[in-house]
Amino acid sequence: MVARWARGERRWSLHDGTIALTPHTTAALAGRRLTARSYSASALQRFSACPYQFVLAAFYRLQPLEQPESLQRMDPLTRGSLFHEIQAAFLGRLRDVGSLPVTADNEAAAHRVLDEVVSALAATARDELAPAVERVWHDEITAIRRDLHGWLDYLARAGAEWTPRLFEWAFGAGSVPGERDPASVLDDAIVEGGFRLRGAVDLIEEHRQLGMLRVTDHKTGRRPERIDRVITGGGAVLQPVLYPMVVEAVLGKRAAQGRLFYCTSTGGFYEHAIALNDSAKAAGLEALRVIDRAIETGMLAAAPTDEACGRCDFRAVCGPDVARRVRRKPQDRLADLAALRSQP
Repeated sequence: MVARWARGERRWSLHDGTIALTPHTTAALAGRRLTARSYSASALQRFSACPYQFVLAAFYRLQPLEQPESLQRMDPLTRGSLFHEIQAAFLGRLRDVGSLPVTADNEAAAHRVLDEVVSALAATARDELAPAVERVWHDEITAIRRDLHGWLDYLARAGAEWTPRLFEWAFGAGSVPGERDPASVLDDAIVEGGFRLRGAVDLIEEHRQLGMLRVTDHKTGRRPERIDRVITGGGAVLQPVLYPMVVEAVLGKRAAQGRLFYCTSTGGFYEHAIALNDSAKAAGLEALRVIDRAIETGMLAAAPTDEACGRCDFRAVCGPDVARRVRRKPQDRLADLAALRSQP
């Protein structure tokens, strides 16, 4: 794919990592740089796993073929999507009636509202997904309802300090009216360095005394090991740093921290907060610079981490011999990637 751009001149070989930029490849890559077009944080995180996986997903938008079938168990993607939809609808309903923040005084009423929202959206989802086994669907919704009530308990405890202001707040492409917070913006977010970003933030809260913001990305899966030591996770965990930087750039208010909240029983209701200080910002910006340099120079060959191939949607593209080909690549050309992966 990328190699085809240089056909007829000096070659770029995916086998040894040798790269020769030509006027055609330089122009094509220039339009893909982080200062020329926007990327989501989830797309950028693919680069750390494997630059070629990043290319296939973010440049060519390849994705595995989905075979329609009756839903028997709720897959993690469907569960997470429904979970986030309920959270946003619930918070929006409380905001509309002036019941935010949730505190000990109004928590009981908030739980009743949450039950109503879960029932309504679960009924809509059931009609759309047509589950094959009614009992399985009922059990899945019961588990989601239980986890959401657990999440609401945590939200009420934070209510003394933090007031939810925006939820499913989108910036750049994807901020569709009616599906996102009304305060969403259509323009890309531009952070320091001129890097362009797009995406959606699950929750933005304001400190009730200090006025600073807290930016949360909700996770419905299992908490990873050693997440407590992570800032960017070697470029694999960018939301808790990049999202607060985006919020500061677009909303013009100070963001005190970003956090990942594993807001289910599976995730242990674990909060991983990162203060948005100078070192955190530097780590986030360095990740963006590394990715941008790789695009500029065309160093986007397959170089997966040890575990990346097992989770990759594009194994059929690369074939089974990626590890041997990576060992043959000039290791000095992978130094930027190695330095990124070494970040905490």
